[in-house]
Amino acid sequence: MVVQDGKIIALGSAQPRGEVIDLKGQTVLPGLIDNHTHPKYIADALHGAACTPPLVNNMAELKEALRHTPEYGKGRDVWIEGWGFDESKLAEHRSPTRDDLDEVSTTQPIFLYRSDCHSSVDNSRALELAGIDENTPDPVGGTIERDANGRPTGFMREVAASQLLIKAKSAISYENDVKNLVNSSTHYLQNGIIAIGEMMGRLNPYDSAKLYQDAYQRGFKPKATLHYVASEITKPFEIIRNAHMQVSGLKVFMDGSISGETALMKNTFVSGKKGVSLTSPEKLAEIIAYAKGHHLQVAVHAMGDKAIQTVIDVCQDLDPWLKDMPSVRIEHASLLSDEMLKQIKASKVGIAISTQPIFFFAEEDSYRTFLNPNQLKMVYRLKGLHDQHILFSLSSDAPCTPWAEPDSPFYSIYAAVTRKTSSVQTINPEEKLTLPQALLAYTRDAAKIGGFINNGTLTVGKDADFVVLDRDIFTVDAEALKEVKVQET
Repeated sequence: MVVQDGKIIALGSAQPRGEVIDLKGQTVLPGLIDNHTHPKYIADALHGAACTPPLVNNMAELKEALRHTPEYGKGRDVWIEGWGFDESKLAEHRSPTRDDLDEVSTTQPIFLYRSDCHSSVDNSRALELAGIDENTPDPVGGTIERDANGRPTGFMREVAASQLLIKAKSAISYENDVKNLVNSSTHYLQNGIIAIGEMMGRLNPYDSAKLYQDAYQRGFKPKATLHYVASEITKPFEIIRNAHMQVSGLKVFMDGSISGETALMKNTFVSGKKGVSLTSPEKLAEIIAYAKGHHLQVAVHAMGDKAIQTVIDVCQDLDPWLKDMPSVRIEHASLLSDEMLKQIKASKVGIAISTQPIFFFAEEDSYRTFLNPNQLKMVYRLKGLHDQHILFSLSSDAPCTPWAEPDSPFYSIYAAVTRKTSSVQTINPEEKLTLPQALLAYTRDAAKIGGFINNGTLTVGKDADFVVLDRDIFTVDAEALKEVKVQET
């Protein structure tokens, strides 16, 4: 492979010229692309506490993890952060409360993300800084949970409620946010990730595009695309597109999560719950019209089958409006029937799917507990997507799952190829991908969906972004896939 000025200019039998680097038979892949992740959250999580299995399994361990963050014991405006708890995986089988977190600190604010990154728990100091008390109304699309006396418990259910705390936290820590994002470069490159899709772009309390621009000036490395949360678009914004970053789309939330029993279902969860509807079909159509007028992609979070069906119904007969990427993509698409697969395949607009096998890998208990057998059979239909020739990618949604390494591509690839979970059980083994299929979903197809037109394959004319592995991924036993490491990016 001959590289000049960062581009691949020749392959195969070309004669070496200039500096020669001999990798001595090591395995090279195109740089991996995580086109659905949350880099701002990852940047926060890297210095926060991972409150996930196998590290944290009960409330005492959770509190101790928070006490061991670098921020613990600092000033009154220094936030202590944690991520990844799932009440079903804690020995107490309940969520933490403000009172639990107050045992860690009453002087410093504490923000603790649930595993789905939709909900959070906060201590009394954090609630005070966000101005939340007994009289604060619930935000549209979210709930401030309260006890029998109306006192907020600290649990902020769904994105709209958690965002009240995030705004309070970010308003006083912009420079820290830039520094954390720059420092996260090492994390991405160690995982072989050369491009990322930021799926929670914000305009308040500051513009996420400015965060990335300032981070690039200070050395942030991965390329990025940015999707703004559609519900925050109340005024025109600058659509930036350059070699490092492009504002490429709008993010829409149709429902919640499987593990939180808030995904919108055609039939109820085993518990009788049907999930939550966060965006009406009419509002989705309105957002799509805005996106078409501004040449933006629409990425729709839909986990429950009713939420996914709504997206299909609204979008399937539309003409595509983008050339370099799909105009509409469904994020997660956790439950897909045969009929829905056929409808997606036949869609005129060309619906693409960005899905995450790390969810069934890390959240098996929730899926088996909350879903009935027929629903479980529809979970993460990877081979179904491949067999229908639907464009799909694998991604992480990190850190939004209860696993200590949520955006390691090789855990996701392992789950896609083996259909095994963290407890070595198997879910829908007939939906296995082959290893090459899984790798293409993290490279070529992730580039197509995410709009990374200069990446995805190592071919002449593309950017020379590649990874060197510590072993030959094509010959290792499938059980060893999750142990593959990137030697160099």
